[in-house]
Amino acid sequence: MESANGNSNCIQRRPEMMNDGGDPLKWKAAAELLKGSHLDEVKRMVEEYRRPVVRLGGETLTISQVAAVAMRGAAEITVEVAEAARGGVEASSDWVVESMKRGTDSYGVTTGFGATSYRRTKQGGALQIELIRFLNAGIFGNSTESSHTLPHSATRAAMLVRINTLLQGYSGIRFQILEALTKFLNKDITPLLPLRGTITASGDLVPLSYIAALLTGRPNAKATGPHNEPLGPSQAFAMAGIETGFFELQPKEGLALVNGTAVGSGLASIVLFETNILALLSEVTSAVFAEVMQGKPEFTDHLTHKLKHHPGQIEAAAIMEHILDGSSYVKEAQKIHETDPLQKPKQDRYALRTSPQWLGPQIEVIRASTRSIEREINSVNDNPLIDVSRNKALHGGNFQGTPIGVSMDNTRLAIASIGKLVFAQFSELVNDFYNNGLPSNLSGGRNPSLDYGFKGAEIAMAAYCSELQFLANPVTNHVQSAEQHNQDVNSLGLISSRKTAEALEILKLMFSTFLVALCQAIDLRHVEENLKASVKNTVSQVAKKVLTTGSNGELHPSRFCEKELLKVVEREHVFAYIDDPASDNYPLMQKLRQVLVDQALANGKDEKSLSTSIFHKIGAFEVELKALLPKEVENARSEMENGRPMIGNRIENCRSYPLYKFVRGEAETNFLTGEKERSPGEEFDKVFSAICDGRLIDPLLDCLKEWNGAPLPI
Repeated sequence: MESANGNSNCIQRRPEMMNDGGDPLKWKAAAELLKGSHLDEVKRMVEEYRRPVVRLGGETLTISQVAAVAMRGAAEITVEVAEAARGGVEASSDWVVESMKRGTDSYGVTTGFGATSYRRTKQGGALQIELIRFLNAGIFGNSTESSHTLPHSATRAAMLVRINTLLQGYSGIRFQILEALTKFLNKDITPLLPLRGTITASGDLVPLSYIAALLTGRPNAKATGPHNEPLGPSQAFAMAGIETGFFELQPKEGLALVNGTAVGSGLASIVLFETNILALLSEVTSAVFAEVMQGKPEFTDHLTHKLKHHPGQIEAAAIMEHILDGSSYVKEAQKIHETDPLQKPKQDRYALRTSPQWLGPQIEVIRASTRSIEREINSVNDNPLIDVSRNKALHGGNFQGTPIGVSMDNTRLAIASIGKLVFAQFSELVNDFYNNGLPSNLSGGRNPSLDYGFKGAEIAMAAYCSELQFLANPVTNHVQSAEQHNQDVNSLGLISSRKTAEALEILKLMFSTFLVALCQAIDLRHVEENLKASVKNTVSQVAKKVLTTGSNGELHPSRFCEKELLKVVEREHVFAYIDDPASDNYPLMQKLRQVLVDQALANGKDEKSLSTSIFHKIGAFEVELKALLPKEVENARSEMENGRPMIGNRIENCRSYPLYKFVRGEAETNFLTGEKERSPGEEFDKVFSAICDGRLIDPLLDCLKEWNGAPLPI
């Protein structure tokens, strides 16, 4: 088909655009993308994120690539645009210029904008200049304490996504402008965009206009360089190596730059990349929580979840099942449950037992949102669309960012639900009424009266969770009619993305705190096991010395008490007495005495004889035990602190060990006690920084490296 100016070499509609493959409504394609496990999807995203080059062609961009360009910077990643797209891009640009020469009436080319599109002009270039000027309506607040500038990562994401859209050749913009934007990305030159001021309907007009302002050299345009140094337009162009000078916009080019959803979808991409990883983390930490809480692993049994049918739940349970299968903690807890079934409730509380049912739907929502945003960043979302093959401009509304607003609202609700589970699990972990023998507040010191452990952290966690629950409220039901009632429904896509980014940061704070608490609990179980062994050895030693024989060396009836005495030690929670193990006010000494009293009462007539009386042995037994036990307990503590524990840490034989190693090794956190000056917040900060830097990813995936992607056979 010939173009309007008689040229026969104009681009035809691409075959893939015309051939729907028997799936004209795209439902089949959407379903196909959700095949496979969430874990496999996260692995793919991580692999893509780490590639050194992102090649843009318009239709295959992923959220992990957007996140990579946004967060890693030009020193680590390069953006390339497909030369094959040049013809289509230039054809649409030429069509706009030629159509204006012919007098074709096109929105934003010969008309005014929005509700004032009834106005007409033949000064197409001047119209684009005015578009950028009046859209530069943002406030940065640079002279105040608060900043209202969009984060650089979000701006880089927006630039990448906008290039990807414009490469598809339906927008009427020159290819060299896209090359200039790519140079900015590759030289780490980032325009300053206002944080607020867009409703993401007719696109992210206000923030995107500041990218156009830099390209056209507007004096109010500002940027930063690779070292965050401030740059004006001339400096930015020179540093980027753009030798053509500022661009004089041709008809429609300003509209092509600003009339799209790239800021909202770019930030959404960053958010979803990290959210997918934290969703996976929530499954693994739930399993670790079960380990340190001496939970019963049957909550992960595949039949339970198979009968519920939800794939997110089935996968969450299977991942937890894999972590717990063969866990040293689970094996030890099973012995406790079998020997003393009344020590804890028959069923674990909901934060443990229903964690797969709770997390499964959140993961399904996050996966669906990920795919929705991935479609959006590969869409053509400006107006009008230039269809060169049919020689027409199509006036529509692809700039409406509803997929962003809805996906981000849903994702934020999922993030809040994950955060609520983390808070519920944390609250159980620090409460000695529920944590199956761990000390109150997870205090690690010798003197609980001077060690309040994670008490401050629990208060902070309540604050985080409250704010997170507030942020779960939807943004998209707060639409205001805008622009003289032309934009009377609008998506609020970027606002929702920003609020979801806030929620994500809070969830990181919660996970940072929770991970340190889980490792504290792991180490406390290690302390518990070593101190219990020391107490058992001491009680056994004293029993043999005092109770085996009488004053004349004859075997004494009290010798049969040792087994029952050791049962008391085995069943009594160590941290209920260990700060003063020989105290008569604590349950250990009381229950040991009760064993001897009960045996004495059962001794019958033999109690009348001094040589066979068990009652007369009680005093000697307690005196000897009180003299020896505190020393042995302190020796055991000292040996542990010097790296010579009698019993090794069980975590080293568990699939969750890489996560523990990350917190203690990679993040360099320490066991917290009131005896040390270091505060809990200092340790939480280390983990938070490591999560933000992406150092959590490999240890997290290492926990699941042996999983075959299926539940254990029923």
